[in-house]
Amino acid sequence: MLSKCYLHVKHLFDPFMKYTIRSVYSLCLVFLCSLSINAQVSFNGTGGTISDNQNWISFPCTVSGLNPSNINTTYGFEKLTLTISHNNVSDLEAHLIAPDGTDVPIFTYVGGTGNNFTNTGFKNTYTNPIANGTAPFSGSYKPEGDLGLFNNGQNGNGTWYLRIRDNSNGYTGSLVTWSIRFGSGPAIPYTVVPFSTNLPIVILSTGGADIPDEPKIPANLLIIDNASGQNTVTDTAYAYNGTIGIEQRGSSSGSADKKSYGFETWDANYNEIDTGLLGMPAQSDWILSASHFDKTLMRNVLTYKLFNDMSHYASRTQYCELYLNGVYKGVYILMEKIKRDPNRVDIAKLKTTDVNGDDVSGGYIVKVDKFTGSGGAGFSSNYPPVNPSGDGIYFQYEYPSADSIVPQQQAYIQGYIDSFEAALFGGNYQDPNNGFRRYAGERTFMDFMFINEISKNVDGYRLSTYFYKDKYSNGGKLKAGPAWDFDISYMNANYCQAEIDTGWGYNVSYVCPGAAVPAYWERMMSDSLFRMRVRCRWASFRQGILNTDTLLAY
Repeated sequence: MLSKCYLHVKHLFDPFMKYTIRSVYSLCLVFLCSLSINAQVSFNGTGGTISDNQNWISFPCTVSGLNPSNINTTYGFEKLTLTISHNNVSDLEAHLIAPDGTDVPIFTYVGGTGNNFTNTGFKNTYTNPIANGTAPFSGSYKPEGDLGLFNNGQNGNGTWYLRIRDNSNGYTGSLVTWSIRFGSGPAIPYTVVPFSTNLPIVILSTGGADIPDEPKIPANLLIIDNASGQNTVTDTAYAYNGTIGIEQRGSSSGSADKKSYGFETWDANYNEIDTGLLGMPAQSDWILSASHFDKTLMRNVLTYKLFNDMSHYASRTQYCELYLNGVYKGVYILMEKIKRDPNRVDIAKLKTTDVNGDDVSGGYIVKVDKFTGSGGAGFSSNYPPVNPSGDGIYFQYEYPSADSIVPQQQAYIQGYIDSFEAALFGGNYQDPNNGFRRYAGERTFMDFMFINEISKNVDGYRLSTYFYKDKYSNGGKLKAGPAWDFDISYMNANYCQAEIDTGWGYNVSYVCPGAAVPAYWERMMSDSLFRMRVRCRWASFRQGILNTDTLLAY
């Protein structure tokens, strides 16, 4: 009886049981699948030695099997964790690079003089910025860059790289371990809340393309500069809206996270077109200076203003705020590139057919800079620097450029500078008519000296030092200027103070070992007439443009 009842009930419930089991099984599959999609998953990268050779070292991490594969703000990159053994972590900088090339800085020269990162985690949501931390590092930090930029819909499968550079000599170390984690709590890209600023806003768009060191790539440039003096990134009334060609610029600053850019204003066919920007005279060549090594952003702006106030050309400048491909990049300085132009270096235009007589006598721009082999094409001086150096004094062709100057013009400007130097270092150099003044614009050399001395310019006289010369029919003498590149001045260096008193001598090279400084100014200062004129001109400036109250008010 019981058996029959059991069998009856069993058969009665068989269809239900089958349905229930099938449903539970299906629900389990769904649950397990959802776990697979939303679960956190980590991948370990390869470690290794960090050499102190100032070169980037890329450590790979292979990511595969992400589900979903396209990472975004729903499921994507969450966290970086690393352990580094190093005795002075402030020598290090690190970037994380995704398979699509997205590059996010993690830290740059942080931690003071301490050592090591131990199981240190980086997430956007952590509240303690790594830049504010002190080594040894452990625990959780907000990175310098925005990890949310990785979650842009790219395929997260592929090779990721942790790129590290030791930018100083003395210590080596190693990347012991590192890992990256993905999950349903992805980093959300930072958003910049539109703000009101009294500075013009420059908006650059490259369509997402990286800006190379060269060549220039096309981009769109928008400038917001309202008459009211208040600007927001959402404004649609543009002071400029056009196409440009843009590239990175800078030698020492090229490795900085905050890049400087050079650009040309172009027409629709990508041809250069002269354009006035932010009230500055029309030209096609411009610079967006990051001023990375000068955190005040003031040194170049101030120095160029002073040189202009001394009645010489130096680049005009305008502060602005930069957005690049929708990301806020900070305060920049829009400035004029040094160039032959009636509104810049006002000298005659040289054609390739100008090869004799007054035609070949101008105009020229040359630059004393790095020695042969590391700088542009040019020629060496026949006279030694103040502090004899194996490098000597080297002049680069600036205008005409090295690829357009013809042999007759090369011979002329080289011969003219040689004649100037021969007169300056010759026995009759003080003669008002036949000495160095026959070849040089004396007042420009005085003012160029003032600018370098009052700024204590570490690079003074030896790097980025320009000279220009017009035709005989326009005066035709060699002149010092324009002033350029004063990032490392006004005591902004810890390896050289650029200050020494040797009477009327200005031997910057004595405090900056190895510097090849032209002896022009020392020689001129041994001329009593030059010294007297310097003293009078300095006294006049101190009553006016170089008055302390005037400078502080500016």
